[in-house]
Amino acid sequence: MANENPTGDEQAVPVDLPPEHIAILRERLTDWLEGARKDLRTPEQLEDPGQTRREAQAYERLLVGLTLGQFFLPDEEAREAIDAASKGYDEESGYAEVVANHDALHGLLALLSEEGEQ
Repeated sequence: MANENPTGDEQAVPVDLPPEHIAILRERLTDWLEGARKDLRTPEQLEDPGQTRREAQAYERLLVGLTLGQFFLPDEEAREAIDAASKGYDEESGYAEVVANHDALHGLLALLSEEGEQ
């Protein structure tokens, strides 16, 4: 008997993101893919080369999906790879500090603007 759903319950989902987000994602995914490929050149130095290989494959699928305008979901490996990468990016970029500084500065600007309007 033929498999009624050869994609394994995956569904094609359109990439409904603004063009500027797609450009950012392409850049980030390309950087992460290049980093994973570089790490895989010396797998003996990796704690879990299989995990790095799965992440690289997930980044590749996501880049293809951005190009085609659709992702096949669910893709738990891609979700896990992006979750880890986004947490690492937030830590590396000091995101929490940037947000706190932004909020403080814009709070002060709003206060000063309100005072000037009275």
